[in-house]
Amino acid sequence: MKTLTCILLFALAASASAQGSKRLEALSRIYKHNDGTRTETRKDGDKNEIHEKTYRDNILFCKRVFYCDTKGRTRQGVIYDGKMNPLASILYGYDKATDQLIEEQTYNKQGKLVRRLFYPGALKDPKYANRFVAMTIDPDDATRQPKYSTENATPTRPVQSEQKSFEPGVPFGGAAPAVPATTTPSTPAAAPTAPPARKRFLQSRKS
Repeated sequence: MKTLTCILLFALAASASAQGSKRLEALSRIYKHNDGTRTETRKDGDKNEIHEKTYRDNILFCKRVFYCDTKGRTRQGVIYDGKMNPLASILYGYDKATDQLIEEQTYNKQGKLVRRLFYPGALKDPKYANRFVAMTIDPDDATRQPKYSTENATPTRPVQSEQKSFEPGVPFGGAAPAVPATTTPSTPAAAPTAPPARKRFLQSRKS
């Protein structure tokens, strides 16, 4: 009987140790930003997913989930509000020759393209060569000329350090800005490689 008891205790201890090892594989951090918000980020070791929750006055107002490929490159992101309603989906494009990240494509909750963000070197125009350039698109008027701007051209990337202010990647509680006509800079140097949008964006899991 003592032998059976010892075997059971050993099995339970081994199971607890294995579960503890799995828990250790999960990496989590808390970043406190200067605007008073804080972001809690978690990445499970056995999943290519990064989950972020950002709080203001201890109230969740934004959640973001980023999906990576087997090389650890960010391929897609989904942005939710504090009630877990999906707001936007982001696709990340890489240059086929250099494998460098060159573009972000942001889609609204209807799945319409609203912004393309070009990384430095993605555009041939010399005045945009070493800068981030945001191209804002009116999703409801295909005839309207997109607006190119280097202002508010902030990449939407996973939080990896404390920031002056948290930038969710999409505006909260407001309509998309108007897009006035403007000149069009040169096209990107290379077409990005991006995966198709995931069905989980519009049929999201509220987790």
